[in-house]
Amino acid sequence: MIATVPAPTKNARVDAIFTDVYDALCRIIEKHHVTYDEYREAVNWLTVAGTQEHEIPLLFDVFMATAIDNENFAGRSGTECNCEGPFYVPGAPRLELPYVLPKREADGETLRFSGTVRSLDGSPLAGALLDIWQANATKEYSFVHPGIPEYNLRGKFPADGEGRFEFESVVPSPYTVPHTGATGQLLAALGRVPWRPAHVHFKITHPDAQMLTTQIYFEGDPWIDEDVVGAVKAPLIVALERREDDRGQYAACSFDFVLPDAR
Repeated sequence: MIATVPAPTKNARVDAIFTDVYDALCRIIEKHHVTYDEYREAVNWLTVAGTQEHEIPLLFDVFMATAIDNENFAGRSGTECNCEGPFYVPGAPRLELPYVLPKREADGETLRFSGTVRSLDGSPLAGALLDIWQANATKEYSFVHPGIPEYNLRGKFPADGEGRFEFESVVPSPYTVPHTGATGQLLAALGRVPWRPAHVHFKITHPDAQMLTTQIYFEGDPWIDEDVVGAVKAPLIVALERREDDRGQYAACSFDFVLPDAR
């Protein structure tokens, strides 16, 4: 009995994108005279990558996430967007005043981060919800690295009636993306380091504004100009100041977020 093959239904967008990718790859093969051995090596490399946990998502995040982010938010006003990255976890605890991200003494130097959330015309976005996540001083994220408590250095809270906010956390550390698998093999072949500069992730929402997903970086970071993801944008870099008060020594920084009006 002959099996019936269903008639294909072409997706025009998939067809257009695939055709352009295919044509571009064919031009690259011709330009660089790719050998059959090189072709087989590339196929084997992708095959192995597919057997390694999280390696394909990591590969795309390292090489494509920033381009996708830039394309989707090109021409957008307000604070620069930045890629979400692979370590966001929904359901972070809602914090109570004074806002302190869940943390341990071993997580690093105290950081006090303050600022405002405003609209394009400067009006405060009262009650804007800030959802924050970051690594600690030893390069570890909760839900990613073993032994770290759930929702460590993750939390959400609202800006006040004037759009102001302040929270306490720790100064994060630069860290390397996983580089013992296929992605690291490719980075090594390209002569690129696997480092990301220290940063704090923000996802900010308000009913009257477009959501903002971004990252804040720190002046003087040794990897600020060599981010493996290529995500660093100059307007998102802040200065850290060392201070001291009756609660002890800490690092302080500030940033004012500006969100475009809701569409």
